[in-house]
Amino acid sequence: MTQIFDDRWIRKMLTDLPYAACLTDPNLPDNPLIFVNELFCELTGYKQDELIGQNCRLLQVDDTDANELAKIRNAVENGGAVASDLLNQRADGSLFWNRLSIKPIRDDQGVLQRFIAIQMEVEDNPYEALLEKQRQSAAALSELHHRLKNHLSLIMSSVRLQIRENGENDGLLSVLSRIQSLQTLYASMQQGIEAPPGLDQVALFDYLTTICEAITGLNAGVDLICDVPDEPFELGHNRAAQLGMIVAELVTNAMQHAFDGEGGEVTLYGRLRDEEILITVSDNGRGQCACNPIELGTGLGGKILRQMAKNLSATIDVTPSSSGVSVSVTLPIEK
Repeated sequence: MTQIFDDRWIRKMLTDLPYAACLTDPNLPDNPLIFVNELFCELTGYKQDELIGQNCRLLQVDDTDANELAKIRNAVENGGAVASDLLNQRADGSLFWNRLSIKPIRDDQGVLQRFIAIQMEVEDNPYEALLEKQRQSAAALSELHHRLKNHLSLIMSSVRLQIRENGENDGLLSVLSRIQSLQTLYASMQQGIEAPPGLDQVALFDYLTTICEAITGLNAGVDLICDVPDEPFELGHNRAAQLGMIVAELVTNAMQHAFDGEGGEVTLYGRLRDEEILITVSDNGRGQCACNPIELGTGLGGKILRQMAKNLSATIDVTPSSSGVSVSVTLPIEK
């Protein structure tokens, strides 16, 4: 008997999301829409019953970039993630730029079950408009992280109950591990919210990589390069959360100031040396950055960096060059 994939938790998450979002089923013919939130209807001008069962191509127009469509089609056919800026059309015929991000959802056996797509309307200059919308939506995203963290706690409790009732198996333990990592990520993205109980240690480099992927994934023109150890290194969740906030601030800063909307590369470098942890975030942008040694303490971002570094007994070194900026954080390993 085929087990039906339960996507109710995904639908609930997308309902609360402060962005237009939809859910498709790649196991049905033509990968149709099976759920859209209210913001998706507001963005496109279609009613829900006009969208369900349709493929997202109904938003395309003749001027939609064929290369971008091919990139999306290839990712979907191979069960991958993709981000793109597309010219789309609303139900009333008006055009808009759609910043689209698609992520696959797989079950415990690794079988592709759904695709989540997030849409954001942007102006003629997508990069500048995105930055403005990011600033405007900071409070909404903070609330979203809080809701997701609480929801993941409920899911983790359910998984633990299954383990107690049915015994341990690799699938359940793997799900539990992923949920714990996500809980820690969402907890760390908010000041004043403690990480869930029981998460004493975090796989540091996996955790920092996840943060960088989440932020750089907002801009299809920015590639992330990760040069971190393969061997797991665990750090207490309080210190990992603060280090994660520093890295998030540095990556966000590079996204905002380094590339002039033309895209580029952000590199996360991590090493363990002697009794220290070295984390470096660098870019290959224009060689200028808002967080230089003089301005590091000005503005909210600089204050966050200084306070987090102080809490960690860490040092921050900024190295500007003609080919980009490199910011290194060095902190001691507690015994």
